[in-house]
Amino acid sequence: MNEQKFKPAWRGFYRHFFAAGVCFAAAAVLVRWLPEYQQWFWRIFAVAVVYIVCDMAYMRNSVLLIVRQDKIALERGMLGRQTIVIGTRNIRTIQVDQSIMQRILNVGNIRVASSGTDEYEISVFNMPSPHEIREAMHVKERSSAEES
Repeated sequence: MNEQKFKPAWRGFYRHFFAAGVCFAAAAVLVRWLPEYQQWFWRIFAVAVVYIVCDMAYMRNSVLLIVRQDKIALERGMLGRQTIVIGTRNIRTIQVDQSIMQRILNVGNIRVASSGTDEYEISVFNMPSPHEIREAMHVKERSSAEES
C-alpha cells in the first residue's frame, strides 16, 4: 500500500526561533547593565531555550499526517493518541492557508473537510510544501474515485 507520511517542518517554528533570539538579546543586555547577576541571566536564558526546544520537538513529533490510497489520517499525541480518518471519497474540501512568512519558508496550514460535516475535521499547521501535500491528497482522491 502506497502511503506518504508528513510531519510539521522545523522551519515552521520561526516564532520559536525568534523567541529564543529575543531571550538571548535580553540576557546580553541585562548582563551589560547588571554584571553582578551575569550567571543568573545566562541560567534563565538556558532554561528558556531548553523549554523552547522541548516545545518545538513536542509539537513536531506529536502530529503525523498520513495520506493513503483510500484514506487520509491525522494522528495527534505522543503518549495518548487521537486519530482522525477520512476516506478519500468523502473529502469535500482541502484548504491551504499561508501567511507571508509561511510563504517565504514554504510551509502552511492544511485543513480537510469531509462531506459529512460543516467544519474541518483535520487541521494541521506548519506542514512542509503544503501545496504538494494537497496535490497528493487530490491524486489519491481521484484514483480512489476511478477505482469505484
